[in-house]
Amino acid sequence: MKGIYPVAVIVVLSAFAGAGIQSAFTFSPAAAAAADGAIAIVSLHTNKDVYYLGEDMEIALVVHAPEGISSALINVSGVKGRHGKDLLSLSQDTNLSAGENRVVFSYRIPTCGCAVSYGTHFVNASVVAHDGDVVANAEHSIVLTSRGTRAYVNISSDETKRMIETENVTILDVRTEEEYNAAHIASATLIPASELRYRTDELNKSEKIVVYGHNDTNASDILVENGFERVYTVRGGINAWEERGHPVVRAPESPEEPGFGAVLAIAALLVIACGIKQKRERR
Repeated sequence: MKGIYPVAVIVVLSAFAGAGIQSAFTFSPAAAAAADGAIAIVSLHTNKDVYYLGEDMEIALVVHAPEGISSALINVSGVKGRHGKDLLSLSQDTNLSAGENRVVFSYRIPTCGCAVSYGTHFVNASVVAHDGDVVANAEHSIVLTSRGTRAYVNISSDETKRMIETENVTILDVRTEEEYNAAHIASATLIPASELRYRTDELNKSEKIVVYGHNDTNASDILVENGFERVYTVRGGINAWEERGHPVVRAPESPEEPGFGAVLAIAALLVIACGIKQKRERR
């Protein structure tokens, strides 16, 4: 008799696993770097992400260093000019302590549109060991636009993952429910693009909104038009996310895989069976 209850527990747990019920565990880049004994760029961001000509940009990155690494060369580059070369090119030889190290750079965006075009630009950061090998790198996206104009920012799937791990963001999936169930980013909120214009009040304007889906640019336009000031679109959507090896959540596809209701039914049947067997043994 005593062996039946562990079996019931195993069956219930197996049913949960088969139903695709998943737990989301957040591992920070710093924790992953510490486990690997490697240098990692934990975060890379600017004081804002939408800029006008002539504005000052502060670039801050947090570098996680393991024991035994005393210093490294940190480079930042990007913001290509109309001639195709990087306008931003800065470096700093930095003494690193074990754990997280914050490094800040300052840069002024050109005051004339003749030097740089409007649109998406990239800030790239790298950490170079003294032997010349690049041991970590990261990319951050910004937008340069005319004054008084709101815009959304196109970001990579890697930057999306870094934002999820280090900031409070709302992940917005604007595909259909069927596509969402097939594969989506953990904790993503589903609002199909066709419904978004009437459901913007469900989103928090104070948070960064990261959008992905087939109609993500149209969805981002809707958000910007409705006063959302921190909107980001994932380049390549869920396909690019998966191609980079980032995890997704999938709903059960096979009718043989029981859902939560089936799990409860199985558990109830096991309890009833145990009761019947006990009555027979007393006779």
